Amino acid sequence: MNNDREELLKIALAGAIGEFSTNRAAILELAFASGGQEAVQKLESEYDVLRDAYFEILKRQLDRNNHLYGQLIKAANEEVENLKTSIKQVNNINDIIQLISTVINLVGRILIVLGI
Repeated sequence: MNNDREELLKIALAGAIGEFSTNRAAILELAFASGGQEAVQKLESEYDVLRDAYFEILKRQLDRNNHLYGQLIKAANEEVENLKTSIKQVNNINDIIQLISTVINLVGRILIVLGI
């Protein structure tokens, strides 16, 4: 079951990253319109961390026996789906940034809890 959740997280993160890339120009324009260069830089920074988190999950062997692993993977999958929806809608840069941060925090918790 946890293997399935891990795979779903990888797929969902890849999907969110792909959606961001597909809509990058519109998202960056929205960020600039919402908060200028500072918002663009923050968005780019958060996106980079999201992408790095995805690659960290791919590179590491996760401890599937940890009791928190399933819960964290499930929560991360849910937030990635929310992120993908928000990115597709391209209507609120603050929602996109917040959701990226939430996903990053969950993935970070997965890595910290598992001690990797």
